[in-house]
Amino acid sequence: MQRRDFLVFAGLLIAGCATTKPSAPPDAQGMRFSEAERKTITSFYSQAGGRVSTGAVPAQRAKAGDLLDSGQRPSKLPIELAKRLPDLPNPYTRLILGADVLLVNRDSHAILDVIPQIAY
Repeated sequence: MQRRDFLVFAGLLIAGCATTKPSAPPDAQGMRFSEAERKTITSFYSQAGGRVSTGAVPAQRAKAGDLLDSGQRPSKLPIELAKRLPDLPNPYTRLILGADVLLVNRDSHAILDVIPQIAY
């Protein structure tokens, strides 16, 4: 009986270890626009005639930590701007929602960072 109990316990222990959830990527919470990316995006939109905030920033449509709603339809960055920026690791992407430029996790739809009121 003891041997059988031990084997059952060992089997359950091994099965439990094999089914643990993988942890989130360590950089998921710390993923943000770098200063160089912010400068490139701001420069691009100021040259293209976009709005660059000077002074008080109007209320944002999106905030870091929010999730994209299913009704929201963000668009991709212009190709000329995307070429100037470094590639992001999967599953991250940059999108435009209204006048905000967002850094988003495509898998979870989590908004990780926002450059507010810059694009139009």
